[in-house]
Amino acid sequence: MTLFRSHSTATILVAMTMAWTFATQAAAQDAKPDGIELSRVDVSTAIKQDMATEVRIAGSLTPIRRSTLTARISSTILELPVKIGDVVKAGDLLVRFDTEALTSAVAARRAEIDSLNAQIELAESVLERNTTLVERRAASESTKLEARANLLNLRAQLRSKQTEVADAERALTYGALRAEFDGVVASRPVDQGQTVPVNTELMTIVDLSRMEVDAGVPTSRIPLVQLKQPVELTVEGFPGRTFAGEVIRISPTAVAGSRAVRVFIALGNDDGLLRGGMFTTGVLKVDNQKGVIALPAAAIRHDADGTFVLKIDGGVLRRQAVDLGMSWTDRNLVQVSGVAEGDVVITAPLPDLVAGTAVRVEDL
Repeated sequence: MTLFRSHSTATILVAMTMAWTFATQAAAQDAKPDGIELSRVDVSTAIKQDMATEVRIAGSLTPIRRSTLTARISSTILELPVKIGDVVKAGDLLVRFDTEALTSAVAARRAEIDSLNAQIELAESVLERNTTLVERRAASESTKLEARANLLNLRAQLRSKQTEVADAERALTYGALRAEFDGVVASRPVDQGQTVPVNTELMTIVDLSRMEVDAGVPTSRIPLVQLKQPVELTVEGFPGRTFAGEVIRISPTAVAGSRAVRVFIALGNDDGLLRGGMFTTGVLKVDNQKGVIALPAAAIRHDADGTFVLKIDGGVLRRQAVDLGMSWTDRNLVQVSGVAEGDVVITAPLPDLVAGTAVRVEDL
């Protein structure tokens, strides 16, 4: 009787164990399709995009072409027809000086030249006569030499006076200053009727049709900057609008006391909206890449077989081998090949995930 009860108890235990095992397996099979649940922020969908390394710049606008007029003569200003902000055309009169004294000086020097020409004519006659007398032995050789020396001296004085006349006539041309190009009067520190010495600054004319930005670029980024690279600029006072610029010059040395190199960027201003001194910021794009697939650096994984990413294929993680290209550290992105556009890739730092794991992404 006791043996029969023990045998029945063992049979019941085996049956219960098998039932529990089958139930566990069934529950596992029911749960398997769901897999590990991931958040939408844990994955990224691969898309083709245009990528570039960006160098941020800032500086102030300055007209590329400017001309500062200075007084070439010491005189009184008779006419000053333009003021700050006036638009001028090439050839327009800007300043006229009193040239009466210069005109008189030119006339006086010309009179001196006429006098010297008459003296030279006489000296030539004297030399010719003395030469004849020496040949006839009617005069000494020294008489001839003295006449010749007098003639040479007069000719030297004539050349000196001719130079003085040329200088005086050139000074007369400085009596009226005209615009060298179309532009705008930017400054005018003198007034009509003022007597100014030589080299006094009279006014500055600027051409606003073409501007430049003097920007400082960190030395660590300067190797990325090249001539003729395009730049997108935004100017203070023009929200939402960008201006296209281009690198035209790069300083060969860094600014003293800083770790920045001056880079000069030109931009057009045909509509005349921009003004000198306006603050400007911009983005200089280098290493432009068109239509590339770039993934966050955290998506890149490594094993004994090489570099790969985990992509989701039919609810299961698959190992996808990739080759790496350029990296954009400022955006924490790496160019990859081997991933197709539209692939969903694990980009979160989840090192425990392995290929073959079933996953489910919410809201995907």
